[in-house]
Amino acid sequence: MRAALILAIAGLPAGFQAEPAGKGLVIERSVRLTRTDVLNRRHEIHRKEVIRVRGADVSVTDLTFGERLIIRPALKKVWKADPLAGTCSELSFDEVAAHRKRALDELRAARARVPGTDDERELTAILEGLDEYAAEPRVELRASGASREVVVNGDRIRAAVEVDDRLKADGYFEALACIGAFHPEIAGKIRHLGGLPKKGTLRYVLFLDRVAEQFEVTAARSEEVPDAEFALPVGLRKVPLEGFQPVPGRRPEKPGDLRRDFKEDEVERQANPLRAGEKKP
Repeated sequence: MRAALILAIAGLPAGFQAEPAGKGLVIERSVRLTRTDVLNRRHEIHRKEVIRVRGADVSVTDLTFGERLIIRPALKKVWKADPLAGTCSELSFDEVAAHRKRALDELRAARARVPGTDDERELTAILEGLDEYAAEPRVELRASGASREVVVNGDRIRAAVEVDDRLKADGYFEALACIGAFHPEIAGKIRHLGGLPKKGTLRYVLFLDRVAEQFEVTAARSEEVPDAEFALPVGLRKVPLEGFQPVPGRRPEKPGDLRRDFKEDEVERQANPLRAGEKKP
């Protein structure tokens, strides 16, 4: 992993300004979201969500399925909670970086074994979709009225949105950048969108999934956001993050009522005196 990516995951960019304590932004959106994993399996969902931003802290609540993503840059932690299943996953930013690096190293190693083939081209496309380029990417911010585009290497569009310059949600993009959602160069351009994206398309990386979301903001308001919105619900059981963290193996458990019983063996011996290993009387 390049040094620039590690820098993005390590903490907040210089110059970031947080909102006053307690004051934040609540954004309601409708989203059509497509996630593509490293095996090119696609999963599409339509959902309603609420994004709460307070300074650098972000909480995204999926109103359709009940899941919740919480990013706490000051703690350098990210949580994904599923209250309906009673589970949650917790990762430090260092763990996110390590898991991501391991996966990218495996992809690069696989590509090196198939030079000049369609497989090599497919693996290169996957790596570029994960913001891993052969050279530092050229990133442009194009603006026309309320429209904004963030374009990589002249043809790969990472954002195509309309903005509302009366509101800003810088903390949302900063928090995503901290867990590797955007290449540092892309994150730098997104910080200069000039307002809250109210509708359009965003492409980013969430853990090891390439995400394309088409969204429209249905409501946005500045208000006090309590601490509880950035904390896990109580009573959740910690589990590995599906598709990202390896699932630890389990040893089979010995049944609690297991006991030796030779009665059946004795009945079988008497009924079959000529079993293998016994002499004929």
